[in-house]
Amino acid sequence: MKADFELIRDIACGATRVVEEDGGILFHRFTEEQRKTYESNHEFWLKTFADSGIRLEFVTDAASFALRGSVEPASSREFYFFDVYVNGALVRHVGSHSHKDAPEFDFEVALPEGKSRVAVYLPGLSKIKLRELEFTGASKVAPVPKKRTIICYGDSITQGYDARYPSLAYTNIIADALDAQVLNKAIGGDRFKPELAAQVDSVRPDLVTVAYGTNDWSHEKREVLCEKAEKFFELAAKNFAGIPIYALLPLWRHDWMRVTDVGTFPEGAAIIRKAAEKHANIRVVDGWELLPHLEECVSDGLHPNDFGFQFMARNLLRHIEL
Repeated sequence: MKADFELIRDIACGATRVVEEDGGILFHRFTEEQRKTYESNHEFWLKTFADSGIRLEFVTDAASFALRGSVEPASSREFYFFDVYVNGALVRHVGSHSHKDAPEFDFEVALPEGKSRVAVYLPGLSKIKLRELEFTGASKVAPVPKKRTIICYGDSITQGYDARYPSLAYTNIIADALDAQVLNKAIGGDRFKPELAAQVDSVRPDLVTVAYGTNDWSHEKREVLCEKAEKFFELAAKNFAGIPIYALLPLWRHDWMRVTDVGTFPEGAAIIRKAAEKHANIRVVDGWELLPHLEECVSDGLHPNDFGFQFMARNLLRHIEL
């Protein structure tokens, strides 16, 4: 049994849109209006096509299923991997260290007898074109409903740099813990972007997270950070009125001791805290406490690795109340 477009659309979790294009199926986490806010920056616009937070999740009695398709770059990273969970257990981790070496994927996963709940986490830093999803011996394939929806804004850390296991990106871990789909709106290298906060999805979320600041501290002027953070939180608080918004202050990074045009690292965090705390539905989470201050937890002194993301997610979940 080959899945048709309607079935694939129904089992896609975390996608704002699913479209057919050039003989394949693409999954989009941004609306067209949201994507337009990045048109002036080709690098960032390209990153909007990455499949961060998107998975295929279904219940089936199939004996196996197979995925086939192609991979295109959608970030500054070349690696891509799929994680496949069956009845809560990670059973496959498949992909390549470089999309240049392996631009096509084709793999099959055997399933136990009876009904199985399957989650296929798509690579978070690449653009996936699914050409075929085939089930062997299936009489049923059905989507898995979620209790909640989370929208996550942020930079590379929220997009998933540098999780080689996509299921271990912190946004996916908290989504699983809260039985939620996550609409990941993060872009590697991004800073506070009020134009993005002005654009809303058709789905009303149960929870919103905002995690900018580390790039702002590194590259912006102090007055620019103040202005953009104020405006972003003002728009977010208005558009998500009555919905809890968690503002994550910048995480520990190995070069936090330096002074930038914003000031010291704690001064940058204080600017963001001040802007967020003006709004009743925004709760501030101190990023300094989320990630261990250890080089072993980051890939390059900045981006959490699979190990670091697990600490970050666990610590963040302690702050979330729904």
